[in-house]
Amino acid sequence: MKNVVLWALVAYYLLTGLYLIALPLTFYETAPGVVDTGPYNMHFVRDVGFAFTVSALGIAYGMRRANKPLIVFGSAWLALHGLFHLILWLVHDHHFATTALVDLLVVVLPAIVVTYLAATFEPAGQTGL
Repeated sequence: MKNVVLWALVAYYLLTGLYLIALPLTFYETAPGVVDTGPYNMHFVRDVGFAFTVSALGIAYGMRRANKPLIVFGSAWLALHGLFHLILWLVHDHHFATTALVDLLVVVLPAIVVTYLAATFEPAGQTGL
């Protein structure tokens, strides 16, 4: 079951990355709270899209090769990105508004889950050390 969830998160992050790369202005204009972070910067939005894409592909390749260090490494940027969003909440004293709820559901929780699944990944047929 863990692997199914991890594969679903790989798909989620891959699609997110490709969306940011292909339609950066649409993302900027429609994602809740993004316009409040500063002026539109196509280069930055696409850079984030590349980071999501590479992370997803790294996790996918690690899963195909049953390589836990590669999966953990692939999830590292996603974990840092989620942590960054949590820190922003604390620094800017975000109240639980719609933007914070969306941020929690689409950035923070998936990052927590993918980090946990990467850290606890065990190749099929193997348990523990």
